[in-house]
Amino acid sequence: MESHHQQTNMFKISEVILKDLPKINELENQLNLNKTKLNFFNQTLSNENFRFIKLVLKKQIIGFLQFSLNKSDCDIISIGVLQKFQNMGYGKILVEYLISLNLKNIFVEVSSNNINGIMFYHRLNFLKIGLRKNYYKKQKSDAILLKLENVN
Repeated sequence: MESHHQQTNMFKISEVILKDLPKINELENQLNLNKTKLNFFNQTLSNENFRFIKLVLKKQIIGFLQFSLNKSDCDIISIGVLQKFQNMGYGKILVEYLISLNLKNIFVEVSSNNINGIMFYHRLNFLKIGLRKNYYKKQKSDAILLKLENVN
C-alpha cells in the first residue's frame, strides 16, 4: 500500500498499522462507534481500494479515518477524533486529506440522530443527496446520505 504522509510541526497523517488497532479501538469506544475488527482491518490492508489513516499529535493517535475509494470517488466508512481534540479542526484536516487525493466526489452517511456530525459535514460543504429510512435499527434513526461534489 502506498504511504501518504502529511506533516506539520503539530500533527502527522500516516497509514494505520496493526499495533495501532488497540488505540483506535479505544478511541472508537470513547466515541461510541463500531469497533474495527482485526479481520476487517486485515482485509483492508490487502485491498488497495480501502485505506485507514491516523492523525498523530505528539506521538498520540488523536484521530482516524477509514475510507474506500475508486478512480474518482471516495466513501468515508468511519471517522473519529478524541473528544478533547474535537472542535479544533482535526476532523477537517482528515477530510482535507481526502480532498488532496484529487477525487471527484466524497460520500458519507450519517445518522439523523448525529446532529454534530451533520453540522460538521455541512460546514465542509457536503450536500444531502438521500435518506435511508430506519437504517440504524439500534439507534432507531435514518441514515442521511451526503456528498461533497467536484472536490478538485
